[in-house]
Amino acid sequence: MQRNVGTFVGQRVIEYDPEKPARSDVAYRFRSDYDNNPVLENLAHFAASDAAAQCSALVIGAWHGDDSQADSSDVIAALAEHAPRFPRLVAIYLGDMTYEENEMSWIQQSDLSPLLDAYPQLQLLRTRGGENLSISRPQHANLRALAMETGGMDASVVQSLGKAQFPNLEYLELWLGTEDYGGTATVEDLQPILSGKLFPKLKYLGLRNSDKADAVAVAAAQAPVLQQLETLDLSLGTLSDEGAQALLGLKAPLKRLNLHHNYISSELVRQLKDLPLSLDATNPSGMEADDEDRYVAVGE
Repeated sequence: MQRNVGTFVGQRVIEYDPEKPARSDVAYRFRSDYDNNPVLENLAHFAASDAAAQCSALVIGAWHGDDSQADSSDVIAALAEHAPRFPRLVAIYLGDMTYEENEMSWIQQSDLSPLLDAYPQLQLLRTRGGENLSISRPQHANLRALAMETGGMDASVVQSLGKAQFPNLEYLELWLGTEDYGGTATVEDLQPILSGKLFPKLKYLGLRNSDKADAVAVAAAQAPVLQQLETLDLSLGTLSDEGAQALLGLKAPLKRLNLHHNYISSELVRQLKDLPLSLDATNPSGMEADDEDRYVAVGE
């Protein structure tokens, strides 16, 4: 969260400037600052342009101006209102904010379902921020990728996903976070996802940034969903030898295992490297397996 995204779904991200001719070969970012909040105005301006009909990706940054308690509902409503002007929009990033703009656990989200309802052609939705995050109607015929970054994911969000109807979902990335910042989701809440019955086309499963990483790893290592996955991503959490030990029995068809940012001993890392897959068990400098205090990569 140190920088805003520079590319999104292969397109260069640039700030929208209503004084310049609108383009269709970039992904525009719409955001406010403390002195000026033109997000809704600029969205309407772009939607009225000829370039909107060719737009395939949008990035929404800080929408709150000088009111840090403002949630994403107005932005979502505006995007839904302008949906007829964006017939080719297939990718949305809602919440591209740096630490300086807003800490991830302070970002006020809202119900994402109006966005899903308004864009039946949507293929990718990425969000950042867990406060008030919800999906009241978790269904979409064409969504292929869903990523939700939080410093603490409420159990209700995972439970909603456990009832989701996303028949074409191939990529699911959940930042579960820590109890200190609202992360109440449990391994039990994940069971419908781990069952392998919910998303028949799922190839990537990311259960990231979790302070329950050991329990998540133990559950994932035995989960039926592994029979369809190509990538299991348990990175950014507090994974130790306890959870990593359970991963030693992983087999094909899994091709990639991401454990970046972990508390695994060097000996167990060496054993994991013998698995018949691509492994990332790298760590930021200064992290040690025997650290008494263990932290997720992003809490606050």
